[in-house]
Amino acid sequence: MNLHIRHWLAENCIEIHSLSGLSVGQMAGVAYRLIQDMEVKSLMPFDICTLTEVFELPLKAIWQEITVIAHLTENLLRYLSQKKPLKRNEGTWLVFQIAYLHGLQQVLDQEISLQKPWLDRAIINNQGATQKAESLLQSAHLHELLKTLNPGKLTDTQAEQALSLVADSFLVQQINSVAIGWFVANGAEEVEAKLLTQRLAHALPGYLLKVIAENPAPLAQLQKFVRLGNSFPSNSVILEAEIVESSPSPTIDDKIDAYRESYRVDLLQSLGQPLFMESFALKDIYVPLKGLPIEEESSFEQGQKIGSSIDLQAWAQQQLADLETIAVIESELGYGKTSFCQIWAAKVAWELYPTWMPILIRLRDIIYGQSLVATLNSVFPRDFRLNFANWLKQDHPRCLLLLDGLDELPPTKQGNRAKELFIQELLNLQLQGRHKILLTSRTETLQQIAPALPQQLKRITIQPLDVEDLRYWFQQWTTVQSLPVAQNYFTFLKQAGLFLRKSKLPQLSALVRQPLMLYLLGVLHRDGLLDEEILQLAANTQQGTSAPLLWEIYHRLNRWLLGYPLTSGTKTMLLRSGSAHIHRTPEAIANLLSNRHPQDLLEQMQAIALQILHSDRPKINLSKELPIQTLPTFYFRTQHPLSTEFTHPNLGEYLCAEAIATQLKILTQRQEPADSRSTFILDSPSIVAQHLYNLLGYGILTQEIEALAIEGLRRQQKWQFSFEVLFQRLESFWRDYCQGRWLEEGIAHKALTYFQALQNPINIEQVNAVVGLNVFLLLCACDRLAKVSFSPCGNHKNLAEFNPQALFMLIGRTGVLSINAFAKRVRSQSLAGINLSGAFLLHVMLARVNLRQTNFVEAALMGANLAGANLIDANLASANLIGANLSGANLTGANLTSANLTGANLTGANLTSANFTYTCLCDSLVSEVQKEYAMLNGAIFSLEEFQRLKRFVSENSPLSSFNSAANTDIYGENILNIGLIGSQEDEPTVPVDLP
Repeated sequence: MNLHIRHWLAENCIEIHSLSGLSVGQMAGVAYRLIQDMEVKSLMPFDICTLTEVFELPLKAIWQEITVIAHLTENLLRYLSQKKPLKRNEGTWLVFQIAYLHGLQQVLDQEISLQKPWLDRAIINNQGATQKAESLLQSAHLHELLKTLNPGKLTDTQAEQALSLVADSFLVQQINSVAIGWFVANGAEEVEAKLLTQRLAHALPGYLLKVIAENPAPLAQLQKFVRLGNSFPSNSVILEAEIVESSPSPTIDDKIDAYRESYRVDLLQSLGQPLFMESFALKDIYVPLKGLPIEEESSFEQGQKIGSSIDLQAWAQQQLADLETIAVIESELGYGKTSFCQIWAAKVAWELYPTWMPILIRLRDIIYGQSLVATLNSVFPRDFRLNFANWLKQDHPRCLLLLDGLDELPPTKQGNRAKELFIQELLNLQLQGRHKILLTSRTETLQQIAPALPQQLKRITIQPLDVEDLRYWFQQWTTVQSLPVAQNYFTFLKQAGLFLRKSKLPQLSALVRQPLMLYLLGVLHRDGLLDEEILQLAANTQQGTSAPLLWEIYHRLNRWLLGYPLTSGTKTMLLRSGSAHIHRTPEAIANLLSNRHPQDLLEQMQAIALQILHSDRPKINLSKELPIQTLPTFYFRTQHPLSTEFTHPNLGEYLCAEAIATQLKILTQRQEPADSRSTFILDSPSIVAQHLYNLLGYGILTQEIEALAIEGLRRQQKWQFSFEVLFQRLESFWRDYCQGRWLEEGIAHKALTYFQALQNPINIEQVNAVVGLNVFLLLCACDRLAKVSFSPCGNHKNLAEFNPQALFMLIGRTGVLSINAFAKRVRSQSLAGINLSGAFLLHVMLARVNLRQTNFVEAALMGANLAGANLIDANLASANLIGANLSGANLTGANLTSANLTGANLTGANLTSANFTYTCLCDSLVSEVQKEYAMLNGAIFSLEEFQRLKRFVSENSPLSSFNSAANTDIYGENILNIGLIGSQEDEPTVPVDLP
């Protein structure tokens, strides 16, 4: 005879749904009465099997009652232990039921939030059933499985195995079989049911720890198996020698830090979170990452990798013995830094505790406080904060601070200086030798803010997936998809040659070796959206730019999510029985859209993406005007009703780029009828200015978002969009911007109010500077794509329209953003090929910038730092380069006719095929080989001779009033006395005050 709680409640006229409203004491009272009835009937703990009570009923009948049943079972456990101490196998039997019920509730809540189609089938399956609570699922197979659990039985050996192995134990596998049968009976496909159950099993250790931690006295025999408090389990994992030696001997006592155990629970339960919108979790396809250590002595810009790739987790675990340096894991986006932190934090919480207490902090979530502890404390709920501060004060257990995302630190008015101060505070904490700090960051961020601290950081760079990693990943993909799906995906990539070291499609091959992109491409392939068109696009994509390929991938993902057909038409695919869960089905799309048109949802997604972008922070609280119900969880993660963030920065970049492209396109749209004679929708210059300030005044437009936005515009139909028209509208804005018009009209101040409402800490000077820089970047992009000639300073042959200091002034303004913000942002290609003839660029910092084919005719570049710059085929005819630093620059094919390089530094410059006709190299730093080559090609080494030649040319020039020898001398006056800029770094050796 067994105890059937639901029947007992019915017999006593207690409705189970009413129990959820009872107080703790009232719930205990119900349990007390149940225990009395058990005593009358001589029932034992093994006669309690609440799992069978749940699994015999349809989802509709019990999904809101699972938690109530679990809490009631927990109260039964407490009262039974008061009557008589529970044996280990009895306690284990009850604990696993309670933990499993909580895990099941979590999975169901997640599936409901994802609006999974199997839930619709579960409801429909139960529509014809009797509405009584006793209506059982009509599944003979399920009822056979339930017999294996009821009546309950568990030997001491099986109990110890369950506590030691948890998910791999016989008991849990037995329960899993029943759970799979229950999911199938409720409408899930069998493979889908297995994945849902596997997700539950991943989180089960967390729920097990939670139940034991909340009932330490009744379950004293079970504490050591979950490392509760300061106890070690009998089957303790052997730690590395160096970790054991560096760790103090733990003190065994009866005190349990409830908050610490609760935090461990959260880390362990996170392993059961679904990956994006999938039925499986991250752990199911996670591949152990490899990294390449970096020499401690090397600079951040020139970091030297040492040795060969090693296991990243092994390296991180070795760092636990070093309490003097900060361990830094770096890579670009999508290589798995955050995933590693999540997986390793849970592993440490389960296997290395209480020697180490892992604390995972996403730096995007912090709020700056008066101290480092206050800053880190800000990410915790109120109840945890005092305890976290105490954890840092204690010598045991040592805290392992996993600080994820240095590049995602919230912005401050101090700019990058805040990151530098933050790292210094971390170093001070690390040097106390009490805890260990592991930091993750994008490589570029470290290069920008910490060039002086390499000796205090132990760095490792995550490596792309190698052949062994890819093989393991596809094995995992087989288990979460199907063997045919995985084989077809593997074959497609292999036949395209994407696994080869020297692939003919290097950009796509590189993407395949990134964990995130390998998964996203797998999503496209399983629905037939990764095809020969992608391969052809990859073949046609120019070296060095991946924007067209990335845009197409993200674009297809967007259409896959919303059910849009591709341009070439809808892909035909027959969904076989048992495989629908791996495809984006019409039912799933309908659940997401909720009777809305896909375009409406797209516009909402773009509006939210813009708010996140404009706040300049990864997470925002949305206004009530932007409802977030049914937001795609593929793109957005919502923590409470109004707080949302991108699920991954890469996906967020695409949404932001699409939103910016949409807003830029508005500038080119005309009133109906839309022809060349109709006015623009945004016709007034002031309205256009306000539109651009509100769109682009948030911060510097990243290279990735700019490239994707431009690519999105390029894909527009010609009758819908024109780069030439966009260029004209932006250039008109630019000319007025250079004259300060928009500041005078208060346009910038109105934009500032908008950004401040989003808690963006930007100030008015920064808004004005960043709008100018972003519009400049877009104009340069239009120059490249539309083949229009962008002259930032205007036409130098028309003095009425010429503003030689326009770009010089912009560079000066961007100094309020960060040191050398302009040079760092335009470095790759923005200035390549534009027209800077006649521009005044005194002491400008353009080291290592791409200036290929740029027109510098008659430009004033005195004292400019062009070290390492790409000046291939650049036109520097008649340019004034007195005292300029051209060391290491590539001047291949450059036109230096009549240029003045007096006192210039040409050390290490590549002068192949450069035109030195009448070029003045007086007092310049050149090697004998360079000097001989220049002389043979017409260079002049006498300043007097050069000035006579310039005077002769200028007297016969129509622009003699502007380009006279006298003016040239004024530009060059005292330049030689200032000194040469010999450094190849971003910082000039001579300070220059820019206006």
